[in-house]
Amino acid sequence: MGDPKYIYDLRQVVYDAQIVLAELVLIAAAQDLDDTTGYAGATEAAGGAWTTGAGGPTGLTALAARIEHPRNVVLTQTVGGATGGYARVCGIGMNGKMVSELFTLGAVTATLTGNVPFLTVDRIAIWGVTGTLTEADHLQAGCGAKIGLPMPEGSVLVDVVKERFNAVDVAVTPANINRTYGTYIPTSTLDGAKVLELWYSIKTPLLW
Repeated sequence: MGDPKYIYDLRQVVYDAQIVLAELVLIAAAQDLDDTTGYAGATEAAGGAWTTGAGGPTGLTALAARIEHPRNVVLTQTVGGATGGYARVCGIGMNGKMVSELFTLGAVTATLTGNVPFLTVDRIAIWGVTGTLTEADHLQAGCGAKIGLPMPEGSVLVDVVKERFNAVDVAVTPANINRTYGTYIPTSTLDGAKVLELWYSIKTPLLW
């Protein structure tokens, strides 16, 4: 069997002026971890969850159902007495299929940056939280800076060729390209008022 053959394609995506800086649009506002029923469950199935449509401390905000543009998720954990735990973010990915990403909670206040670009976030499961929790133990979910670049399932991001912001060419930052997850952190400073345009190349394997 020979080496796989690929079709190479140059694509363009334009994100309108609503695109904002990371974490300015919250998916879930800061909530007390110990207000989540089942937060200390030994398994994900035995844990608790924040879901859309639920009220009180276990509900995602109204923005959860509509991330303006495909982006990664950032969890901000503020620690009082927690020493560990897990959170799994679940939703819809860029190809319209269910995706999830696992985050490991720690014993110190930290920002946990994900890689998977989500179109929607519908559930955040929390379990295995250890330690003696206090009212200072909070968890918050926001949108990250990694912008998802739409492509067919099975395709691979090759390169980001061009970035334009507010109709002006901007130098591409190669280190900000993530080919594994098909994302790019723009060089531009997104401000919610200007249009971001990206040109990028992908390759798709031929299956015949």
